[in-house]
Amino acid sequence: MSDSSKRMANPLDLEHLAKLFDGRGNLGDKLDEAFTRATRLGVGDKLAVLKPMQSWTGETAVDLRRRAAILRAENGDPKAAALYAGFKPEELKGLTLPPDAMLIANASVASGDKFDAAWLKRKPGETYQDWLQRIPGDAAGKVSGNENVGEVVGDYIQLTALASTVPAAFQQAALGIYYLNKHFKGEAFLRAPGTTLSLLLKGQSTSNFIPAQVKRLALRVGSRMPAPLLDALTGKDTLARVLGGRQWAWEANLIRVGNRAARLNRAAGASRLGVFTSGVGTAMRTAGWWRMAGIGGGLVSTGIGAVDIAQEGNPVTAFKREGAGYVAKVSGTAFNASLTLAMIAPTPVTIGATVATGLVYGVSSIVANRKSLKEFPGKVADAGRWAGQKVGEGAGKLVDGAKKLGSALNPFD
Repeated sequence: MSDSSKRMANPLDLEHLAKLFDGRGNLGDKLDEAFTRATRLGVGDKLAVLKPMQSWTGETAVDLRRRAAILRAENGDPKAAALYAGFKPEELKGLTLPPDAMLIANASVASGDKFDAAWLKRKPGETYQDWLQRIPGDAAGKVSGNENVGEVVGDYIQLTALASTVPAAFQQAALGIYYLNKHFKGEAFLRAPGTTLSLLLKGQSTSNFIPAQVKRLALRVGSRMPAPLLDALTGKDTLARVLGGRQWAWEANLIRVGNRAARLNRAAGASRLGVFTSGVGTAMRTAGWWRMAGIGGGLVSTGIGAVDIAQEGNPVTAFKREGAGYVAKVSGTAFNASLTLAMIAPTPVTIGATVATGLVYGVSSIVANRKSLKEFPGKVADAGRWAGQKVGEGAGKLVDGAKKLGSALNPFD
């Protein structure tokens, strides 16, 4: 297909044609089913001549989507680069497309006749999140013409993400162990993670890691807040006491609170919808805005992680391919899920799951990135020397240019 013919095509038509090749229940699935049945009947060798069609259908579908993506990029579609990489439209539904990462990627696709956009293509087993993390570094390498610079950018992004998540996982695990120890000694009830600010505003923080001055200031702020506003932010303690059997909102099991509120409304003759909304509304008022925001964020993170794992394909194959990296992805998603459950219902089971998954995630993430951690300083030094060399070359050219200009302007030269 020439450039001119590509520009006359409709990307939606090309994508629909690709779906006929590899979509569910279409040509690819029917070929697989035919080969499976033939093998069971012992006549698989009769279809051997059609065997290349299995790979051809997948390759053709990918090629059609890439051609469609080029057309989309020329029209400014933000999803063009991801589609060109090999992701299907259904895989991108509801996912965030960072404009900074998409800008240069889409420009490369739109200018495919001038620049080689092969670096954008999805690698075997590469998920959408992996791809998003890879392309800024690859782009830096392409623009600078120095592969090491690209590796420095890629490693920096990866290690920055590591530094922002792994310490938090270890911290949650340590706090979980601490509170589980106090709980089993009968010294305190478990509380939902992420509710430290609520404790501070109500003067209930016993942490030795928070300065006394900060505690006094937070209590002063909380005592000056209108009671309805404080309850809306930190949770309603009276509901926790009446329906949850706990003194403070951050100790309450929201599932138990919601169920008891729903049963009371059902006994009073409320409709099914009324029972449901009463249970959910009471649980939300008990949680407070900050706790609910944490639960919402946890659900989103868990969902993104689950999609990422699904895109890895077969777990055994994915583990053989990535090793500790795959363990980090799975345990990271499990950590987000258990942390979210602990925010909803702080019990020994949910807090214990947070401890276990947090430790596995932290350790496996460090193991998966040990090579980058070891080589990063040397790569930065090499990139610095390269940058210094380029600056020196630029300065030399500037001096030569100034000499030539001075010579041209000097009538006595």
